[in-house]
Amino acid sequence: MAMPPNLLLRHRPWLPLSLFAALALAACGGGDDGSSTGSNTLGGTISGLSTDGLVLANGSDTLAVASGATAFTFDETIGSRYNVTVQTQPSGQTCQVSQGSGSTSGNVSSVAVICRSYRVYVANTNSNTLAQFSVGSTGALSALSTPTVAVPYMPSALALKGDGSQAWLSYRDDETLSVLDIDSNGALSLSSLSGRAATFGYALSLAPDASHLYAVNYGGASVSQFSLGSGGQPTALSTATVASGLAPYAMAITPDGAYAYVANASDDTISQYAVGSSGALTALSKATVSVSGYGSKPQGLAVAPGGGYLYVTLADSAKVLSYAINASTGALSYSSSQGTGTTPRAIALTSDGTHAYVANAGAATVSQYLVSGGSLTPMATRTVAAGTTPSGIAITPDNARLYVSNAGDGTLSQFSVGSGGALSALSPATVSTGGLAPVSVVAR
Repeated sequence: MAMPPNLLLRHRPWLPLSLFAALALAACGGGDDGSSTGSNTLGGTISGLSTDGLVLANGSDTLAVASGATAFTFDETIGSRYNVTVQTQPSGQTCQVSQGSGSTSGNVSSVAVICRSYRVYVANTNSNTLAQFSVGSTGALSALSTPTVAVPYMPSALALKGDGSQAWLSYRDDETLSVLDIDSNGALSLSSLSGRAATFGYALSLAPDASHLYAVNYGGASVSQFSLGSGGQPTALSTATVASGLAPYAMAITPDGAYAYVANASDDTISQYAVGSSGALTALSKATVSVSGYGSKPQGLAVAPGGGYLYVTLADSAKVLSYAINASTGALSYSSSQGTGTTPRAIALTSDGTHAYVANAGAATVSQYLVSGGSLTPMATRTVAAGTTPSGIAITPDNARLYVSNAGDGTLSQFSVGSGGALSALSPATVSTGGLAPVSVVAR
């Protein structure tokens, strides 16, 4: 017998309300998620798929699609509604679904799945532009036919949707939040300037299910919180902001969407929150955890992909700290620390959680670590050279390539990731971003 949705709410208060609605319908034997059976077939076309691993879903029905496929049809027939999504992306590629949902009284063959190689985007803060690149077979970057896209203010942070179809942008000198559409070739276009944070900021964080967006307000000691509509437009929640520490600089959310953390650079604390079913943040009973016993100026955050641990870089102390995350309460407890290069800023982990990398802005290097039991252990080669003032870091979803934005010389460093996690510079080692002070970098 299925657990009633109200009981599920008590056991999983962080789940979105939309999921409870779906569970309630499913418990009654109905729903409009495309999982109901009928006599109509569901399929469509596929273009650009050159690797294995793609899995499509229509409600609970899934379909694995092989490399080179140009068409697909689900095994299960459907009723009057359908909603095709990408459940698993193929290796080295990103696929988007168009015309994927609707109602029908007959067979459906109009769904289109378009796949492409990875793209890398970077915010050129001092040029008011976004650079966009394709990732080649060796990992080397090539500028798209339109290499940069103009934006109205100084871009500071990018957040990218998992299917590569949309992105969100914050600014260093304005409260505006921009929505960016991404076409099937991976090219950016400025969709709208509709959301407004409380102040300018340096970080955005997207809920794992892309239902909510959070902007840290560096000048306001707070976090602005938004729901995201079907077109990605941010709408402020009824409680538009929640308090943080001083000069919030980075934010991270656990993979299950249950808890969130903010690094406060000026008071040496980490704010810790529970994420409610509406997406609203609520401070835990102990609202902040101090890092002052270990160092100062937390600026980078990353949660282990499987949850369980939070990693914090301390820019003024050349350290990265590991905190265990209590699975029941979300509360942080100090676990261990490890040395970095000078002025560690951004940190990123591979999707399997076995390796971590830190961009050391003051040392022009990237530190590389093995990860086990939440602890970081330096690799035999502790650091590799980057450009001047490395400030952002991104790993491709297949863990094969890593890119670092170098704010001091307007470049991206590009690396391959070996089987043991060690970085090797590609040729050329850096590429120009076509702008000044590149900071935030994302790959999908």
